[in-house]
Amino acid sequence: MIPAFRLTVDGEDATGAVADRLLSLVITDEDGTKADRLEIELDDRDGRLAFPDTEARIEVALGFAGQPLAAMGVFAVDGVAGSGPRQSLRITATAADLKGEIRSPRTRAWRNRSLRDIVATVAAEAGLRPVVGESVAGTAWDYLAQTAESNLHFLTRIAATLDATAKPAGGALVVQRRGEGRTAAGDPLTPPVLPPWRLSDWSWSFEGRSVYRAAEAEWTETGSGITHRVRVGSGTPLKKLRHAYPTEAEALRAAEAVLSGAARAAMTLEARLAGFEPGLLGGASVTVTGLRPELNGDWHLESVSHQLDPGGLVTSFRGRKGTA
Repeated sequence: MIPAFRLTVDGEDATGAVADRLLSLVITDEDGTKADRLEIELDDRDGRLAFPDTEARIEVALGFAGQPLAAMGVFAVDGVAGSGPRQSLRITATAADLKGEIRSPRTRAWRNRSLRDIVATVAAEAGLRPVVGESVAGTAWDYLAQTAESNLHFLTRIAATLDATAKPAGGALVVQRRGEGRTAAGDPLTPPVLPPWRLSDWSWSFEGRSVYRAAEAEWTETGSGITHRVRVGSGTPLKKLRHAYPTEAEALRAAEAVLSGAARAAMTLEARLAGFEPGLLGGASVTVTGLRPELNGDWHLESVSHQLDPGGLVTSFRGRKGTA
């Protein structure tokens, strides 16, 4: 199969203009704590390539000739660089949904609001659709302070206490527990299955000392100032959270989130596929089969890259999982 691509810049098809100059195109799809990125390197042999406007919107689709191409996202240009003596031009861009209102600092108080309510408000302010995972949507807080903090940072901070991520993608604001797996449209994702023949090479590592078997957090009673401790899990090593929480429920949620994250931290897998797999998404999961027992099963995807160059169109990923 012959790899194919489509580039649209500010609504105009630019595929033909760069087809014979494309040296590489890389899309990196991150977990919710980082921005998705696009890098395009072009042959600038005659030094006549025009610089794209800053914030120009580039829409990318990838796939193979004669087949429908997969939409890979919309990105806003944030940098241009070059190199020589073989002249080339490198364009970098960040997911367009991460620009504008959602990164502007705000100060306000949130009272008696659920995560579903907060995401709906923030999404509306940024012109995005709210998508909230059912396992965390009903979580509520009596009071939250947002002080000179962007909406995205605020959401990322409170999502972290639930072992969840907040990510603008595909015109939506997606907040969900890691591995829960929903698209920007809110549809559940079934993890793609990768047997050995789908992988061209891989490497893995075990990090046993980073695995906590219990977590402890403190909370302080309003008025009396008495401090209490809550613990989840059992055995050692024990992770003690330094921050004191205002309620028992918040302390318990924070301890559970730390323990949930530790369960994924035992093993790391980096793999390159023998081809293209648009179904792999940062923050979602993939199922690996047919390797050694410790490697088989579901992996949380921290990062996914899709690269188009003269060698072909290939997907690679980095994932984490526990040993249980």
